[in-house]
Amino acid sequence: MHGRSRLHRALDSVGFDVLLVGVLLVVPLVIGAASSQAELLVSAVLVAPLVMRRRAPVVSFTAIGLMLLAQVLLTDTTLYGDVALLFGLYAIAAYGPRWAVWAGLATGLLGAVVATEDWLGELSDARSYLFSLTSLATIAFASWLLGYLARTRRAYVATLEERAAQLERDAAQQAQIATAAERARIAREMHDVVAHSLSVMVVQADGALYASRRRPEQAVETLRTISATGRSSLTEMRKLLGLLRDETAGAALAPVPGAGDLTDLVAQLRDSGLPVELDVAGDLTRLDVATGLTTYRIVQEALTNTLKHAGPDVSASVEVHVTTDTVRIRVDDDGRGSSAADDGQGHGIVGIRERIAVHEGEVEAGPRPGGGFRVTAVVPLQPPREHP
Repeated sequence: MHGRSRLHRALDSVGFDVLLVGVLLVVPLVIGAASSQAELLVSAVLVAPLVMRRRAPVVSFTAIGLMLLAQVLLTDTTLYGDVALLFGLYAIAAYGPRWAVWAGLATGLLGAVVATEDWLGELSDARSYLFSLTSLATIAFASWLLGYLARTRRAYVATLEERAAQLERDAAQQAQIATAAERARIAREMHDVVAHSLSVMVVQADGALYASRRRPEQAVETLRTISATGRSSLTEMRKLLGLLRDETAGAALAPVPGAGDLTDLVAQLRDSGLPVELDVAGDLTRLDVATGLTTYRIVQEALTNTLKHAGPDVSASVEVHVTTDTVRIRVDDDGRGSSAADDGQGHGIVGIRERIAVHEGEVEAGPRPGGGFRVTAVVPLQPPREHP
């Protein structure tokens, strides 16, 4: 394709027009088309304006037309240089402005009539006159039509190139949008994993520190739980970081958590010292991967906020109800609610809202009646596909 592009640029260059004029001037010398030096000179003058046929097609065609008109007025003979009109017709149709394209065609057909009248006149019969007129008009129209087709093809190619460039720009923009969305998704996952795991580990570490003074055996068990939590978090971190690597890196990715892992999540938090009650109604296996992950992360984030902000001696409850068309989630705690201190660095509730927005669901978070904090969310389910 690059070779063809270079060829097209060469053909469109001024050098090609100069070469064309040079060839047209050499041909009469080689084949003896000019009977005298005067005819050769006049032919050269007729052909010379073709040098400007691309840069100034209207000027070039006008100059050729005026010289041919002068030839008709001064002599009744044909010249080799008359062929310049055919090249001029091609150029005006291919490179001239829109108005000049049709004016050039009219001029070419009129020239066929004038040439037939000048060369034959009253000396020919009607049949010869009609044959000459038809032949010259056909040749003129064919030259103009070739130029017009070249113009149309060039416009078509330019349109295709512009469309390809636009598609390339759109593809690059879509790639940037997709990259930003993927980074945001990974950031949410990283926040959920790190915030939850570290919160659990901090609570357990505090408990181990307290128990090490009076109940060393319980401290050892707590440290084991911390170790297990850290290992689980590292596994999920490797999974998320694996999404940023090349697929050929061969990193082993852990399965994405889903609604079915809520029991393990609650058990982990119970081990860390947070009493949690779990109430599940409906079939969690109905949830697709994306909805299951969203459900898991919402519960995880809400309970992590309980650990971080609810204060001591707090308990929580989780309700997950799977209906025909929605998953309804409610997480309550009896902690300090809106009175809890906020460092301004948290992204938990924001992350929950972002996840719900992906599913076009609903979420509310705030103090509940009687004290404590409540997070409720509704995640729409996609309707099951009907099998034929």
